[in-house]
Amino acid sequence: MISKIKSAVLLSAVLFAGVFSAHNAQANTTNLDSRQIECLTLNTYKESRGEPEKGQLAVIFTVLNRVKDSRFPSTPCKVIAQPNQFSWYRKDKSVSDWSTYNKVKELVKETVAGKHRDPTQGAVFFHASRITPSWSRSFKCTAVIGNHKFYK
Repeated sequence: MISKIKSAVLLSAVLFAGVFSAHNAQANTTNLDSRQIECLTLNTYKESRGEPEKGQLAVIFTVLNRVKDSRFPSTPCKVIAQPNQFSWYRKDKSVSDWSTYNKVKELVKETVAGKHRDPTQGAVFFHASRITPSWSRSFKCTAVIGNHKFYK
């Protein structure tokens, strides 16, 4: 009986360590400098400032997932600057609500530090739910969060 309890405790510790490591490795794949944090913050603010926190996290992770994917550039700034990816990018880079921007920035920093999990299950694309772009039929929808659909 004691042997079974010890085995169960050891197995629980190993499983917990594995989950903890996977969780932290997931968000710490990039060591972002202040410029990358700013790019990621502005993109998240522009794409999802009216969304709940989970929706903002989904936008953050979509960019970070692209950074980890060899099909995309290797930094958030380069991912965001790709042509025709984020509609706001070539138009309006202004911030009208600095309180919200600063909250988003804190969420970005927490995410990069490994404090949040990816609610998109690895998505690298998203769009507003009110539209259905033709490209979306080529990918698997992994999540619908707030007013966005996420794909990989």
